[in-house]
Amino acid sequence: MAIETRVHNLWNNLIESASHSTGSLLIWDTGEYEILPSKAEKNKRSTDDELSDGDAKDSIDSRTQSERLFASFQSRHIRLRLHGRRLPTNYTVSFRLPSANDRSDQAKRPKRKRRRVEPAKPKAAEATESEARDTDLSVSTSTQAADGAAAAMASDDEGEDATIRANNAYTGAINSIGSIHQRNWFLTLDRRNSGFRKTRDDGRWVGDWEPFYVRGREHERSLITGRSADQVMEDEGVEKFVGRKMWRPIME
Repeated sequence: MAIETRVHNLWNNLIESASHSTGSLLIWDTGEYEILPSKAEKNKRSTDDELSDGDAKDSIDSRTQSERLFASFQSRHIRLRLHGRRLPTNYTVSFRLPSANDRSDQAKRPKRKRRRVEPAKPKAAEATESEARDTDLSVSTSTQAADGAAAAMASDDEGEDATIRANNAYTGAINSIGSIHQRNWFLTLDRRNSGFRKTRDDGRWVGDWEPFYVRGREHERSLITGRSADQVMEDEGVEKFVGRKMWRPIME
């Protein structure tokens, strides 16, 4: 399963970071991507070639990879080949968005949990009129300043949060592909385009890849900086982070 997340800006994609809510972010691999045509596009192109009297120019796709990605994203079927430094040659995956998981708008803002209200405490003895006059002026002035600053900060945070939720993109990024937050896609390895072939004897898929594993945060290091997840957490001052349960390294 692949889940759509917020669109990050270029700065966030190049900087490794950590927080109490997300844990550590490591750059595991870098490279370029290539969008392969779907089966429907291949069939349409071969039909168009037959109708165009074999004109080779008609069969050439002049679109950029970004334009192909946008078109594939809108058709809810993406065939993505990754040219990385750690991934095997011709590593290709296929994404498919089922109709049941498709929606055209962003998720609504989650309802805030109700806070536990402490029981009312008995009021203290009332102050004299002179003491009340002296304290009211100073308390009201400081309270108004604090309330004004807090309201301004809350307004800015809520406005930024609303923009991020509406656009599904963090500040500084542009959601040019029309991503919808947290839609679930089916993700599979495109074995044929990855270079695998079926054996005649038992129908198993075989290929020339050397096995590679993602061993987890205790062992993996950044391809860019060579730092571990714990070192990145230490850099950001994150302490006592509690990770997700039931996660295990991919060793098969």
